[in-house]
Amino acid sequence: MKQILALALLMAFPAIIARADISMPVKDNFYDKMGRGLEDIVLSPSEMVDSQYTMLDTEGDSVAFFKGFIVQGVSRMVMDIGQGVFEVVTSPFPTNNGSYRSQKLPPYDSMVVNDAPPGDLKNWY
Repeated sequence: MKQILALALLMAFPAIIARADISMPVKDNFYDKMGRGLEDIVLSPSEMVDSQYTMLDTEGDSVAFFKGFIVQGVSRMVMDIGQGVFEVVTSPFPTNNGSYRSQKLPPYDSMVVNDAPPGDLKNWY
């Protein structure tokens, strides 16, 4: 009987001690904000290549170079560098409504070209 009780306690011990709280996501902190800023600064030149590559199949070579590499790529690179510098400088302070979340929004263009306008023209630009 003592062996069964000892085995039951031994099996229940990890369940009692190690409990995970999966109901709340982990909040960003100083280190996350600093890492995001350094990542934005270091990886920002990849935006030029990525913008050109995504337009290469749909637009053609010359349009992909001028519009993707020079216009869109350089502007995204400059925005990423500015966002990265802002996040590194303000990393000790919560700036986004009292939290350390990123203020960077997803890209406004999805690079999807629709052949025809949507049924409701209210959202057409």
